[in-house]
Amino acid sequence: MAPCFPLGSCDSSHAGGAAEDGEHRAMPRKPKTEKQPAEPKPPRPPLRERNQLNELTGDRWMWFTKSLVTTVYPMEFGHRLRKAHGANKPPRLMQEQIEFFTKGGGLVLDPFAGVGGTLIGASIAEPPRRAIGIEINQAWADIYQQVCEQEELEPQEMLVGDCLAIMPTLEAESLDFIATDPPYNIHVDKTMCDGKYGWANRESDYNMRSEEERDFANLETYADYLDAMERTFVECARLLKPGAYMTVILRNAYQEGRYFLTNALVAARAEAAGLVLKGEKIWYQAGTPLRPYGYPYGFVPNIVHQFILIFQKPRKRK
Repeated sequence: MAPCFPLGSCDSSHAGGAAEDGEHRAMPRKPKTEKQPAEPKPPRPPLRERNQLNELTGDRWMWFTKSLVTTVYPMEFGHRLRKAHGANKPPRLMQEQIEFFTKGGGLVLDPFAGVGGTLIGASIAEPPRRAIGIEINQAWADIYQQVCEQEELEPQEMLVGDCLAIMPTLEAESLDFIATDPPYNIHVDKTMCDGKYGWANRESDYNMRSEEERDFANLETYADYLDAMERTFVECARLLKPGAYMTVILRNAYQEGRYFLTNALVAARAEAAGLVLKGEKIWYQAGTPLRPYGYPYGFVPNIVHQFILIFQKPRKRK
């Protein structure tokens, strides 16, 4: 049995640190130091100021990123003149792209400008953007000028000639955005059931090519067309600022009994030129007429949708 000690007779080793007179010693306390107030953090700028790409609100940004787009645009901005070009693009469609991928005053290029849908889109953007168009067919460039006069729009710069000859003369890394609608493929004379239904249910003969040998639609083979597109993309990559975007509107092709995934083939050529595919949007223009392709012998698709391919020039590494 352990020995029993009278109360108060324990030394400090048995009394948990008690003093010799039986009282506990107080533990020394650290002197209080006044907390210095933290430096206030600078206020974060408003979200729009932090937006490095465009001037859109969050809801408009989110809506644009939908991968499927159906549009019903009014016939405006000189549509009666512009419809002479069977593949003219609605200026409102181009405006939406320009407003997403640029800020006010940005510089936009369309190397296949046609009757100027992209240039008009830049003019009506809020706020307006600057634009340069390149068009090989003088007739289409003339229509653009007529539309500007009719609609009282300040004409953007329209250069007439071969884009592969003109683009090398432009300043490197000077563009904020490229938006274009190139020829979808080479021209094939035998279409529309060999002409039997040539004007059935349509407003245009869809022959947008010029007499120029350098017109991509006049190239000999589909492989030649893809090679020409890649050379164009090399110039696009040179002209875009680092981090800037390019959109290309395309439709897949059906030729000589075979369906071509033009969107995939062209995207591969753009990536070979140094651009990065960031996504695609499927665009359906409501009211696109159907045509009696293949009737009554076999299946030929009515291709009523188009692709808007989105590419970006990589940013420079710091």
